[in-house]
Amino acid sequence: MSKNKYEAEQQGNDPCRNDAEAVARTLRDEADAFDELVHKYQRQAVGVAYRLVGDTHSAADIAQDAFLRAYRGLSSLQDPRRFGPWLMRIVSNLSLNYRRSRKTASSVSLEAFGDGVEGFRRASDAARLTSSPPSEAVDVEDLSTAIEQALQRLPERQRVALTLFSVEGIPQKEVAQMMECSIELVKWNVFQARKAMRKMLADFMG
Repeated sequence: MSKNKYEAEQQGNDPCRNDAEAVARTLRDEADAFDELVHKYQRQAVGVAYRLVGDTHSAADIAQDAFLRAYRGLSSLQDPRRFGPWLMRIVSNLSLNYRRSRKTASSVSLEAFGDGVEGFRRASDAARLTSSPPSEAVDVEDLSTAIEQALQRLPERQRVALTLFSVEGIPQKEVAQMMECSIELVKWNVFQARKAMRKMLADFMG
């Protein structure tokens, strides 16, 4: 999801209020209320999980588990308007736990950057990720492979911060809530991630 798209969804019909209403209805045992939340956040949940674990089936399982945990723990959600960030935090934590449990790390395909982030297939948007201008001679396919490998080599918190902020386009304040840290720490992780990416992709950026 691009930043503009994310911000647009946060305006207009006050989606936070809608989330709070859906949460309240779910807690009143209205059968279809939680389905509305699943429908609204399913694609984002699977997308975030996919970018963090790199496997379609595992991402779907993680998203399903996240929704189940959210449903069971819904009464503990202090601010129902924050259902979205709360759910993404669950997804992120489950994804990182999954990664830690694997003996070997898998490669995240750039297919994970679809759904509004098609630009990752172009060198210009790869440069946006690292905040560096691309070389005119960059081979996009080779650059895509290099980006996959570079993302996998980032420390976990840097990878999460970069994925949520630069790929999902979620504001830093929201990312901080998801990662349960300060905005300054999110900024530091994104900065360090971009710095590391620039270094690892130096041969392609020219």
